[in-house]
Amino acid sequence: MCDHWMPLVKLPLDIEEFQQLPRNGAYKYEYLDKTAYLSPRPRHYHAMLELRPATAKVEATIRPVDAPLLMNLAPLFAASFRAIQPFGCLDDTTRVQAGREALARVLAGDDGPFIERASFTAVDQNEPVGAILVTLLPHGDPCDHDSYAWQAKPPAQSVDKRLGRPHLTWIFVAPGRCGHGIGSALLAATVNELLGMGFVQLLSTFMIGNDSSMLWHWRNGFQLLSYPGSYRLMTERWLKNLQPPA
Repeated sequence: MCDHWMPLVKLPLDIEEFQQLPRNGAYKYEYLDKTAYLSPRPRHYHAMLELRPATAKVEATIRPVDAPLLMNLAPLFAASFRAIQPFGCLDDTTRVQAGREALARVLAGDDGPFIERASFTAVDQNEPVGAILVTLLPHGDPCDHDSYAWQAKPPAQSVDKRLGRPHLTWIFVAPGRCGHGIGSALLAATVNELLGMGFVQLLSTFMIGNDSSMLWHWRNGFQLLSYPGSYRLMTERWLKNLQPPA
């Protein structure tokens, strides 16, 4: 999730100003010697969408992504995440650099095999205004951290053979076009294509503190999964490991 782009934030404030700071769940807030220290504490929720045929109307053209031109979307990526962690505290130049790194990871398969066929861009007047990029994660318990990265090299033709579960790795929309259904239209295109490929579920991930992303997932039918680091899940796994083999 590119969490390494989140810097430590230091703000000279008096105690009253510190107490009035809006809180973001992605940071730990501490106060010492008239300075506020905001330490990165990225945590992620996962959500699952059971795939069904989808439709969405939008004043933009939805096109299959052009992988050779994917890096050209870095400025759009940077603008889309200007106020959203883990990129919200970066300057414009560094944010574009972070966007290039994120897109390069998708192309290189570092986030899992790129499902190019189920990835799309939204275009208006020949200008990109949004994109959705999907990769393949290994099969496994979607409430387990280990299910969100390949522990070994993915098998050959893993996408064609459906040897995993699709993951909505990135979706981003131009700031001035948010709230006009572009993200939902991109998702609908992805859902229909994945169904045609034989997949039945789509995973997604968003950072705790990103309320707009959480609401978008909820509106589009994603079901929130248990937090992998929750006390309940950790206790269940511990008790399961104590059980004697059958």
